[in-house]
Amino acid sequence: MTFYTYGYLTHQNYSGTALRIGLIIVLLLTAFFVLFRYLRNRTLVKYRDLSVILLMASALVIGFQFQSYSTLRANQSKTSTVVGVLKTVAKRNHVAPQNLQTNATAVNDQMLIRNAKTHQYYRVLYNSDSASFITEKLSVQMNQTKIKVVGD
Repeated sequence: MTFYTYGYLTHQNYSGTALRIGLIIVLLLTAFFVLFRYLRNRTLVKYRDLSVILLMASALVIGFQFQSYSTLRANQSKTSTVVGVLKTVAKRNHVAPQNLQTNATAVNDQMLIRNAKTHQYYRVLYNSDSASFITEKLSVQMNQTKIKVVGD
């Protein structure tokens, strides 16, 4: 069973986004430089062809980045909802949110919350429209279940 820490949910690393944005900037700058070279000397067709190739590659990477950005925003929205649930459960049970871990990165009806210090487990039960929830303390028997904790 995998549990995600509060720190992991609040500080997920999205370094791939910065790398793609850097690649887009380099491709566009190179494409404009080559296009400028072509406009200065229109007899050299190689610059025109190279600028078209670079602009097409830039458009392709921009498309990938837009799709990745949309997915990133959706994931951030889901994890921020889970972080809100963890904060509420921490406040209700008088514990620090940093001590709590959950088995889901998106809110669902099967979500478990684990207190890492006291090893208490809670199940989150939502009402029919998922607007509010209650927590139920569970008594868990760990026979041979391995718990993997993701995060700090």
